[in-house]
Amino acid sequence: MSEEFKITTDQQAEDYIEYVNEELTEIRAFKQRLSDKIQQLQMKLEKEEEKEERIIDNRNHYLQEYFNSVDDKLKHKTKTQEKYRLPSGAIVKKYSKPKYKRDDEQLIKWVDKNKLNYTETQKKLLWSEFKKDLTTVGDKVVYTPTGEILDGIKVEYKPETIEFKEE
Repeated sequence: MSEEFKITTDQQAEDYIEYVNEELTEIRAFKQRLSDKIQQLQMKLEKEEEKEERIIDNRNHYLQEYFNSVDDKLKHKTKTQEKYRLPSGAIVKKYSKPKYKRDDEQLIKWVDKNKLNYTETQKKLLWSEFKKDLTTVGDKVVYTPTGEILDGIKVEYKPETIEFKEE
């Protein structure tokens, strides 16, 4: 069985920090080289995505022109789209849908004024206020004013940490 490493003097701590800093310098340099490579690959990917987008836009332009020339009787129409089937797939024209940008506050006032039932009341726990009246005892949480143990809260402790900060 090998002896466990321990730092027992200031000099050993200094030597160990120096050793670790050398390792960290190598790791950080390698990480930078990896980041540079990732950036190069990301640029290549973006170029290919642009190329793909141009090809798709071109294809869709020509298919739209053709679709518009096809007799409406040959197209299958629904509320949301028109479709023309080909042996290799379908050309689909999707209808535009409205997108609503709402001012909920203004709409709620209007709904309330007109006594309509389109709103709901939601209860929300005021955690920052509630937490002030709680005490942690081991893995239990106690409501301090009454001494009651609360089941609705689980306590988890993060492990203690120590770190070295260069000065």
